[in-house]
Amino acid sequence: NGLGALNTMPVEGWVQMVAFIGAHEILVKPRANGMGAYDFGFGSELLEGADEAEVQRRQTSERNNGRLAMVAILGMLWQDGTFGMSPFALMRETGLWGPNIDFIIKDIPMCAGGS
Repeated sequence: NGLGALNTMPVEGWVQMVAFIGAHEILVKPRANGMGAYDFGFGSELLEGADEAEVQRRQTSERNNGRLAMVAILGMLWQDGTFGMSPFALMRETGLWGPNIDFIIKDIPMCAGGS
């Protein structure tokens, strides 16, 4: 499964990832005349000349799309860790509605039909 790949990565790979992320944090600086400390110049030049309401709308939609992506990948990781296979492999094996999840809801009285 996908999460199992984390166990197969050698120590050198983890060191390389930490070094790359650390170098990025230290070496990449905000651009001069940017919109703020968060502006690294990755597409923010498209906002130049737009009025304040349009900039606010674009930034809000970007934040919302980022949040949606984080929730989606969290759901995929949970499914991969719980059932041991990717969402598409699970759907191929158990059908569109997936396996029985009674083991998850067995302790919730409302879900068990009780009051």
